[in-house]
Amino acid sequence: MKYPLYGLFALLFAQVLKAQNAQITLKMAPEATNFSVSLVTEKVKFQPSPAIGLADVEFLNIGYFEITNQKVANAEVALTEPQLVRLQIVPTSAGASAYQPVSQSFNWVLFVSPNDKLTVTIHPNKSLTFEGTNAYYQEFLRDYFKENLYEYLPVFGYKPTKNDNSIILPKVDSLQQARLQRFQTLKSQQPISEAFDAYITATINTEAYLTRQLVLDKKIRESQGVQLKGTQRQEVENFTLQNFKILPDAALMSEPYRRELVNHILIPITKKYPTDSAQRYILSGEALQLAYQESDEQLRAYPKQRAYLLTHWVDYAVAFRSDMTAAHSLLEKFERAYPSSELIPYFKQSITAKEGMYVGKGAPNFLLKDRDGKEVTLQSLQGKPICIAFCFNLKQHELIFKPLEEAYKGRLTFVYLNVTPNTSFELWQSLTENRPSVVHLWASDEDAQKLKETYATTMGYPFVLIDAQGKIVERWIPQEFPDNKTLQKELSGLVKK
Repeated sequence: MKYPLYGLFALLFAQVLKAQNAQITLKMAPEATNFSVSLVTEKVKFQPSPAIGLADVEFLNIGYFEITNQKVANAEVALTEPQLVRLQIVPTSAGASAYQPVSQSFNWVLFVSPNDKLTVTIHPNKSLTFEGTNAYYQEFLRDYFKENLYEYLPVFGYKPTKNDNSIILPKVDSLQQARLQRFQTLKSQQPISEAFDAYITATINTEAYLTRQLVLDKKIRESQGVQLKGTQRQEVENFTLQNFKILPDAALMSEPYRRELVNHILIPITKKYPTDSAQRYILSGEALQLAYQESDEQLRAYPKQRAYLLTHWVDYAVAFRSDMTAAHSLLEKFERAYPSSELIPYFKQSITAKEGMYVGKGAPNFLLKDRDGKEVTLQSLQGKPICIAFCFNLKQHELIFKPLEEAYKGRLTFVYLNVTPNTSFELWQSLTENRPSVVHLWASDEDAQKLKETYATTMGYPFVLIDAQGKIVERWIPQEFPDNKTLQKELSGLVKK
């Protein structure tokens, strides 16, 4: 069969992108005892999160093994490109199935590519040895990298109670030099893929200066949760401006690199468009337009990083701003750049939900269970002003609300609306208590999704104020700690209306 030239290219391209299985074999050393082992792939991919807009990583369980008696287990994962795989070992009680606390678990990072055949042997002391394809990648990660930079802090002697931890900085430098020297040696001895090179280089460079940045930031703030002054902020931000380097797209696998990629674009823009407390430190529409433009222009040679940042700015405009003008504009540009993106319907639905929650509009009705299992509608609660608090964790908001319950008893109905994922009615019910002027409501995962589509629920803006006639008075009240002055001011105004 003959193919037109363009058809041949398309066929070859499809074959290149076709997923290929990587095989991971787990072996227990003969003298090893009771462990459970899980394998989870970590793919950089934006997807809806129940509480924060989009999450930028997709986690996929590819294996969970009880190896009390079983000494060998196999897992396969279909890959189109290299991915990180998290391996967690949890000791189990001898002769029992109950797990030890997570703090006793052991976590390792593997770097796995399509067609890899890797064998991992787990020893009694929870150490690992490797055989098979690219085993030397795993040995290098095992010997020179912990799961994240924060795991090094106690090893270095970092003291959370001290403001000045400069004593650890020589150790930070020593680790960076040891990593660089060993990596150069490895590259002279073994073939190294561009993806592994980019991931390791990104992590070595970024973790080192972020640790130094952490030490400086804590010293400046003196353990106080205060906003940095202009010169102080510049001193901290200079770590990014002076040290960050754009690397090949595979560097996106490094979480600190992704975070600093955003800051690389963002920091110069916030100098031109500063954020302030009056705007709750949210980027302005003008700042977002410029961030999108700069990302588009600076990352033309890095298509995956360009797509990552353009998606990030659209998500920011949708998730963190109440005014959807910038979201509409950025989404229009995004749709032209990525017309087949599966996120476009999500963005459009989120914008529609937010625009349905403007002041003066009727609050969407719902039908949910209360703590007694009875069905309750929003309409049935009308007659007094209502404050809804969406709870993304069990018993969330109750600590700051209890004084408010007393202050507004009989004049205002407080609704704790549970949208905690994967929470059974029975578990939630057992943690609620009957109090005057308080209604507890439970939403199933399906109902929580409907609320996200109608109330634009996010953890950043969990409160809705509704007047006695069911009209929205305020929707965009943020989380504020240790207490919420904005919420208290809005409640006072609501009760007076």
